[in-house]
Amino acid sequence: VRTACVHRILDIDLDRGLVVCEPGVRFGALLAALKPHGQTIGLVPSTAPTATVGGAASAHALGTGSPKFQSFGDEVAGLDVVLANGERVQTGSAASSQAGFFQRYCIGPDVTGLFLGADGTLGVVVAVALWLHPLPPDRETVCYGFPDADSVQRCIMEIQRRELVNNIWYAGAYEAPTIQTRIAQAFPDKPMDNLPGFALAIDYRGEAESIEQDETRIAEIAKSCGGDHFPDFNEAYFNKLRNEEIYWYSYAGFFAISRCAILMSSVPTDKLTAFMDVIGQQRKNFPQYPLGAAIVMCRRGLHGGALAFYDEASQWQGANTAMEECARALVAAGCVPYKSGKVWAEQVESFGPYSSLLKQLKQELDPNGILSPGDLGLANRK
Repeated sequence: VRTACVHRILDIDLDRGLVVCEPGVRFGALLAALKPHGQTIGLVPSTAPTATVGGAASAHALGTGSPKFQSFGDEVAGLDVVLANGERVQTGSAASSQAGFFQRYCIGPDVTGLFLGADGTLGVVVAVALWLHPLPPDRETVCYGFPDADSVQRCIMEIQRRELVNNIWYAGAYEAPTIQTRIAQAFPDKPMDNLPGFALAIDYRGEAESIEQDETRIAEIAKSCGGDHFPDFNEAYFNKLRNEEIYWYSYAGFFAISRCAILMSSVPTDKLTAFMDVIGQQRKNFPQYPLGAAIVMCRRGLHGGALAFYDEASQWQGANTAMEECARALVAAGCVPYKSGKVWAEQVESFGPYSSLLKQLKQELDPNGILSPGDLGLANRK
C-alpha cells in the first residue's frame, strides 16, 4: 500500500495545540506550513525534509530522539488507522467522533501505541495527529570534546540524572572517525593527532537566559568528566547541520557514493561503552564495510545506530549478514531494537512471551497476513 500520494495537512488546531495530517506529508512541507503560525513539532527525523509523517509513525522515525521530547512516538496524540478487514479506527480521544483528537489515551490500553513502530504489520496509518510546540525564540549549538566513550557516558548520565534537558532539543555523541572526517574537511591544515576521541554536541532551544544557565551547568558537568568545549567541531559540522536542518543523513560523506544499512536500537546510557565495544568488534569482523556509530541522547537512555556502508551491486548480501551479526551482539550487550525491520526479526523471536504476544496481535488483526508480511518477525501461523 503506497501512502506517499496521500499528503494533505488536514487541520492545524492552535486551540488544541495539534496538527493532523495524512501519512504522505513530508516533514519539510509540514514545518513550512507551521512556521507562519509560530509553531513547530517536537521531533523531526534525521532524513528530513524528505521523510514522511506516516513513515516516521510506522517505523519510529529514523535514528532520532530528543532529551526534551524523548522519541517521535511520544509526540503522537492519536492515529487514524485502516485495519486489514477494512475497518477504520481512530485512537485516543478521537475514538469518540464528538471529541476528536486532543488526548492520546481513551479508556483501556494505549491503542495509539499499538500501531506506532509496527511498520504497517497491524494496520495502515491514514492520518497522524501530532502535538504542536511554539517556535523557540533562541537557539545555540555547543560541542564538548571527551577522551573516550566512558567519559561522555558519565557526562550524559549526569545530565539525565539532573534533568537538565528542558532546553535540549537534540544531542548527539560522535566518535573519532566522524570527528576526524569533519575536521579534516573544514580545516585541512589542522593536525589530527590531538583531536578528542568523542564529542557531545548539543542543540539548545528556548529562552536565551535559560539556555545560558543550562549551558553553564552542563559545561561544569562535562569538565568534571574530562571534557572541554570543542568549538572546531561545532564550526565544522554541528552548527551548520542543525541550523540548516540537513541532519546527519550525509554521515561522513559516504551516502554520496554508497548505500547504507542502518540498525537502530535503544541503549541504556550506562551501556554506551558496551555499545561502542560491539561496534569496534564488528569493524574487525567485517572490515570490508565501513561501519559507523550514531548515538542520540534522549530524556532517558540513548538511541544507538550502527551504520554499514556498502556497494549495493556487489555487497548487499554480505552487508545484511554483517547487520544480522551486529543485531545479535547488541542484544547480548543489553540493547534492544526500537526501530522495526526484518533484520531484527530473529532477535524479537528470542524475547519469549513478548514475541508471543506480538504474534497473537498479528493473528487477530491480520489473520490472512496481508500487511507487511514477515516484518518484525511476525509471519502468520499456518
